[in-house]
Amino acid sequence: MLDIASTTSGLLIPRMTTAQRDAIESPPTGLQIFNLTSNALEFYQNTAWVPVSYVRPESNLVRVYSLADLPAPGAGGITLDATKMYVFAGIIDISPNYLNLNGASLKGTDPGRDGVFSTVAGGVLRSNDVNVFIQDFAVVPGSGATKAYDFSDGTGTKFCNLFSGASVVEMGIPSAGVGQVSGFRAITFVKNYWKASDGLKVTGNVGKFAASLNYVTGVTNGSGLEFLSNLTVQDIDLSNNYFMYTGQTGVKVNSGASIDRGRMSTNMFRGVANFLSGFDSYTPEWEMRQNTFVPDSRAFCALYMNDNSISTPLPIANTYYKVAGTTINTKSLRFVAANNRTTYIGKTDITARVNVVISARSNANSSEFSIAIAKNGVVIPMPFGSIAPTGNNQSFQMSLLTEVDLTANDYVEVFIKSNNGNTSNLVIAEMQVQISD
Repeated sequence: MLDIASTTSGLLIPRMTTAQRDAIESPPTGLQIFNLTSNALEFYQNTAWVPVSYVRPESNLVRVYSLADLPAPGAGGITLDATKMYVFAGIIDISPNYLNLNGASLKGTDPGRDGVFSTVAGGVLRSNDVNVFIQDFAVVPGSGATKAYDFSDGTGTKFCNLFSGASVVEMGIPSAGVGQVSGFRAITFVKNYWKASDGLKVTGNVGKFAASLNYVTGVTNGSGLEFLSNLTVQDIDLSNNYFMYTGQTGVKVNSGASIDRGRMSTNMFRGVANFLSGFDSYTPEWEMRQNTFVPDSRAFCALYMNDNSISTPLPIANTYYKVAGTTINTKSLRFVAANNRTTYIGKTDITARVNVVISARSNANSSEFSIAIAKNGVVIPMPFGSIAPTGNNQSFQMSLLTEVDLTANDYVEVFIKSNNGNTSNLVIAEMQVQISD
C-alpha cells in the first residue's frame, strides 16, 4: 500500500514521553511511537503499550551442523576461535583430526546426539594452558588409539569444567578411554556419562578435583578413575558416582601420588572387582562415608603388655611417670603405636575415647597409686584412676576411661604415680589400651 524509498533518510515516527503517550485517547491496536522516557520503540497491543524488544546478535556463538562450519584443519588439528562458543547439532565426523579448544567452549543441546566423532590417535579434544568448558557434548572415539580428552594446564591458574552430559561413548569400537587431565587450579566433572574401555586419568599439579553424579560403565582395561603417580593435588571430592562394569578397578591411586585431602561419599559399585586400589578407608588423608562395599573411615588402636618385667621408676612421690615396658600392637587404624605411645596420623581432628586397664603387684604396704593419660608428654590431671591402700605384694588393678582431642601427630601415653611417699620401682605386669574415635 505504501512504498517509501530513500538512500539518504529514514522514517521518523512520533516521539513522546510516557505521560504524553498515556494521554492518547483510545489508541488502536498496532499504533506505534518512540518513548522518550524509556528510549524504546513501543506499540499498542490490546489494552497495553508493549516495547519492541531488541535482540542482540549471537556474536559469540557458532552453530555447527557440519565440518564446514568449523575452522579449516591444519597439521591434523582444528583450532577453534578462543572468543567463541561452538554449539553442535548432531555428531560431526572430524576424522582424522582433533579439536584444539584453544579456550573456546563446546556445547550441545542433546548430549546423546550432539558432539564429535574422530579416529585420530590421541585425544579428540585437546587444550593447553587455557580454561575448558564443555556441556551436553558427546565424544565418540573411533579407534583403539583414540581417547576423548587430553587437557593440560601448567600455569596452575585455569579451570576445567565438564558439566551435565559431557559424555564419552564408544560405539562398538574399543578405544584408549576417557583420556587424561593434567594440572589446573580446579577440575570438575558433574553429571556425565562414560561408556569407554578405560576411565579418566588425573595427573600434574592440581588444586582441587571434584567428580559427582557421574555414571561410569564399559571399563574393560583399567579403572573408572585413576590418579597417576606424578599427581600432586590439594583436595579430591568424589560423591554419588556410579561405577558399573564387570571386573577391573573402581578408583585407583598409584604409588607416588601426593594427595593432601581426599573424600569419598555415597559412591556405588556394581560388579566391579576391586572397588579401591592403592588406598583404603584408613589411609590417613582419606575420609570414606556410605560407599557401597567400602567401610566407613574410623580411627582405632589396641595395644597391650603381658608378663612385663620392666620396672617403672617412681623416684618422687605424687609425680607422674610414664609406664615402662614393651607394648604389643594388635590393631592400628590411623594410629601407630610402640612402647606405650600411640600416635594419631589421621588428618581430620577427632575426639578419641581412651580406655586403659593395668594390673600389678604392690611393692610396699599401704601403697596407693593413680594412673592418668598424657597427651604429647603432658599429663592430663583429670580424670584419673586410683586404688585404695594395698598390702605388700598385693595384686591390684586400675582402670581409666576418658576422652581426649587429637590432631595429626598428637600422641597418647599412660602415666602412673605413687600417692603416699612410696618411691620404689613398680612393675606393671599387664596393661591394655584401646583408643577409638
